[in-house]
Amino acid sequence: MAVLFAASVWLISDSPSAAACAFVGSLLGLVARAGVLAARHAKVGAAMGAWTVTVGDSDEAVRFTGAHMETRRGWQSLGGYVETAAGFVLLSPAPHLLVVHYLPKRALGRDDTERLRGILDRRLPRRAARPPQH
Repeated sequence: MAVLFAASVWLISDSPSAAACAFVGSLLGLVARAGVLAARHAKVGAAMGAWTVTVGDSDEAVRFTGAHMETRRGWQSLGGYVETAAGFVLLSPAPHLLVVHYLPKRALGRDDTERLRGILDRRLPRRAARPPQH
């Protein structure tokens, strides 16, 4: 996107320096936007307080319980999972495969990580090593 914008500026202004400024400016804008979104998500998450996550091998797959809210998902509402070095990413069903929930490994002991991996392997297909962006 930044390259297209810079090329358009170059064509319109016939100035390589203007195109370079437009390119750098648009990149800085993208970085600033990502920072603003991350701060907004952190602020919303902090207001929700601590959560407890329960993953079961029954029909009720995942239950998130917080101080003011509870969310449940069945296995049929999930399309797969990706394991990363930091955690498990649960995905929505195909064709979209969006990130639904993230389960960080830092909250698990070694035995719990193995047990969770076993449940997920029995219940969901393991997807590519790189999770989709949302």
